[in-house]
Amino acid sequence: MTTLFEETAINGMVMSNRMIRSATWEGMCEQDGKPTEKVVNWYRELAKGGIGLIITGYAFVRPEGKQLPGKMGIHTDAVAGDYEKLTDTVHEAGGKVALQIVHAGGETDANTAGRQPLAPSAVKVDQFPEMPVELSKDEISDI
Repeated sequence: MTTLFEETAINGMVMSNRMIRSATWEGMCEQDGKPTEKVVNWYRELAKGGIGLIITGYAFVRPEGKQLPGKMGIHTDAVAGDYEKLTDTVHEAGGKVALQIVHAGGETDANTAGRQPLAPSAVKVDQFPEMPVELSKDEISDI
């Protein structure tokens, strides 16, 4: 059991222990995906509580890839800069943080994504109301 609390490294990133907090959806970001003080404080508290590595809730890489309101987004350089504060805050509290990047594909709707969903194939996801538009291979590479 002592191994759990020992320092470890993943590809050169040293963590204070082997406790990893998996990604969850907090729903605390602004509509454009920018982190709010509330989410920054949330991650600070996790790090202060002794989590060695925090994996964030997912961050959409393009606006049309956003799944739900309040999701993180890292789709422009300007927004990416806002995540420096979150990262610095977690580091200052003794933790490490990994940003999970995602495109929702067919798991979104036009109201959230701002257009008809885009996905690798035109297969409707039961929980979402719209049939996605199938992406070309070039479009997939672009995302």
